[in-house]
Amino acid sequence: MNKRARRSDRAAAERRARRRSLLAIAAVGIGVLVVAAIAFTVLAGGGRGIDTEAAPVDDYPYAELQMFAPDPGGRRHFPQGETYDDYNSNPPTSGPHTAAVQPGVYDDPVPKEHIVHNMEHGHVAVWYNCNAGAQPLDSAGCDNLRQQLGVIVTDANNDGKRVVMTPYANMEGRIALTAWQFLDTLDEFDAQRVRTFVDTFYCHTNLEGFC
Repeated sequence: MNKRARRSDRAAAERRARRRSLLAIAAVGIGVLVVAAIAFTVLAGGGRGIDTEAAPVDDYPYAELQMFAPDPGGRRHFPQGETYDDYNSNPPTSGPHTAAVQPGVYDDPVPKEHIVHNMEHGHVAVWYNCNAGAQPLDSAGCDNLRQQLGVIVTDANNDGKRVVMTPYANMEGRIALTAWQFLDTLDEFDAQRVRTFVDTFYCHTNLEGFC
């Protein structure tokens, strides 16, 4: 082999070595990006870790607050239209569920199975039953209650706190406030109490990294 051929072989070998080095650097870079993406997902929402269940609260000022253990049915997702009637609280505060709904004020009842999914994402739910309480509300009274609750829910959503409000006939109390594993009930409208519940429990529990 003459000198020119040997120089050509050496140059080709050097090019192959450089390509291998570049490929190794690229692989390392991709690995770093993958790790960063996983870390971002786990710590989504201002660096919060993922919870396995709700933590107790010590500073909620209303003694009627109830905290329930996670529903024995788990957090199974099922197809839209399927129902679940064994929740361990009423309204439900955790358990199997179907697709979440857009936060906001609903005039028609939203199936409870949807709202459980919203709560899994850290949302708060406001339920009302005009036929419950010490005495059923007439049409005007019900409209007034709906308007009063709706103002708070709309304000909360405008402030970035995701809240869903729905009529719910299957409860004895007139108003129920729920978040994942928490329930507060009241028979008379109390704006401060509703706002306090929203402020306390919106994203109190971060089960899937939405907070």
